[in-house]
Amino acid sequence: MVGKVLSSRYELEQLIGTGGMADVYRARDNLLGRTVAVKVLHPHFAKDPVFIERFRHEAQAAANLTQPDIVNVFDWGIEEGTYYIVMEYVQGRDLKAIILAGGPLLPERAVEIAMSICLALDAAHSHGVVHRDIKPQNIIVTNEGQIKVMDFGIARSTGGSAMTQTGTIMGTAQYISPEQAQGRPADPRSDLYSLGVVLYEMLTGRVPFDGDNPVAIAYKHVREDPLPPTLINPDISAELESVVMKALSKNPENRYQTAMEMRSDLARCLEGTPVHATPVLPPDDAAGGHTRAFAAGGPPRRRRSTAWIWVPVILLFLAGVGVLVYALMSASSGAAVPGVVGMKTADARDLLEGRGFKMNVSKTVKDATKPKDTVISQDPAAGGKLRKGGTVDVVVSGGPDLVTVPSVIGMTVESATAALATAGLQLGQSSEAYDAAVEKGKIARQEPQANAQAPKGSSVNVVVSKGPEKAIVPEVVGLAADAATAKLSEAGFKAEIEYVTSATDTEGLVKSQEPAGGQSAPKGSTVTIKVTRRPEQRSVPKVTEMTKEAATSTLVGQGFQVNVVEQVSTAANVGKVIAQTPTPGTMANAGSTVTITVGKAAGP
Repeated sequence: MVGKVLSSRYELEQLIGTGGMADVYRARDNLLGRTVAVKVLHPHFAKDPVFIERFRHEAQAAANLTQPDIVNVFDWGIEEGTYYIVMEYVQGRDLKAIILAGGPLLPERAVEIAMSICLALDAAHSHGVVHRDIKPQNIIVTNEGQIKVMDFGIARSTGGSAMTQTGTIMGTAQYISPEQAQGRPADPRSDLYSLGVVLYEMLTGRVPFDGDNPVAIAYKHVREDPLPPTLINPDISAELESVVMKALSKNPENRYQTAMEMRSDLARCLEGTPVHATPVLPPDDAAGGHTRAFAAGGPPRRRRSTAWIWVPVILLFLAGVGVLVYALMSASSGAAVPGVVGMKTADARDLLEGRGFKMNVSKTVKDATKPKDTVISQDPAAGGKLRKGGTVDVVVSGGPDLVTVPSVIGMTVESATAALATAGLQLGQSSEAYDAAVEKGKIARQEPQANAQAPKGSSVNVVVSKGPEKAIVPEVVGLAADAATAKLSEAGFKAEIEYVTSATDTEGLVKSQEPAGGQSAPKGSTVTIKVTRRPEQRSVPKVTEMTKEAATSTLVGQGFQVNVVEQVSTAANVGKVIAQTPTPGTMANAGSTVTITVGKAAGP
């Protein structure tokens, strides 16, 4: 496939990845002059009509996702039965490779990565796109440390040892949610479960459930509880463990309901403030229990202490004390304000009102870096004290300031730069291409197109015309008409045939051409070739004894030219044809001349 050009635009340069579903190539977008990644799906998928319809629908949906933490999908198409997807080219390593090479990540870094993934999922879910296969292999860490989530909306493989299937495509076994493992539809909360698995792996260096085959792993997702991650990595805080375990709840109703809700709890972990997730209790008893001892490598206890009987009493007592202390503190200093920065406005309002506060949108500002309708800042800040019923003022992003893209087609690069600057945009990548319809040095194409809406300050890429591509006109004089037409077409020209009658030249051959062979002309232009043909043979009609006028009319009507010769004759033949050459019935070329002799009276 290397060297192949898809849709006369994407030139495949190097194979950079392969898998059970597709091969990925680094490619050159010859239209916009940029490097892209092209995922070429394996040909056997084209035989499945359900797959094809799903592929088209989801590729179009993915192409609408434009968020900094998502690998953008630029284009998709089909060529010769092969489906392909054109994506943003990202240089970096996938998260799986990073974990395999270096082991567990620092908890702070793992939280930062998970928060970025939450932003990507929020953007997708708000567009109705469920990923269904969140896993470290689909998360790229760029060379600059930025997180990029890939494969949004791409149809999953229907086979392979690492995949599961129950009538519908579900995802990679180690990362699927319980509902996917049971063949039930996935929703945004399914992606959050998979993110919980990824976060667990980042923190511990291993997945919560593994097994000899996908079925065994899927069973564990449905039936078994994961080992608390602090038993593997004691550096994990109790708050962060609570977030992981909430995301891994079997019942979707018990998980985070939105990506931004999970992100808010992750942000609290970084800030050191209490999270909303319920803390994970010790597996068996307050003293450590046989489960912790076994997980740490020691033998399980043979007999449990009866101290557990007092645990409920102690817990109730502590709960009562906590309620009393909380009431006294709230009465004197107010309640802690939850953090809502980064949340959707509606989610932030629900959270604040659920805590007994009111929310006021004090300002909406244009911000190209924050999704529209997202909280940018809050007052009081997260963790600040405010009496119940008090108001939290928030500033909300209005998204990027959109402007209308002007048309720069037909302009020079300098003029286009000025026109774009006036509209609040800038010139992006500039490439060159042959274009017979646009003058050399003028812009032939632009992206985004004219009248589209684009963020203020963003770039418009252009293609500058190199004028018509020229080629040498081949010599075709003396060739048969079909051979001449084929030779001209192969050289990039069109042939226009004009027939000329000749009684002496060989019929069907090119007698002349314009432009002549050896001259330079624009590719796609027309070369006129004159092809000889024999004149039509016709029978000469009899016109003797007709008047000169009648004879002339008859001959002209039959396609002949007439030459009149007068000769003195009898009075009865004056004005009549008394002889003709050729004689009647003779076969002659159409357009040839028939000479008629017309009688005239003798002179004085």
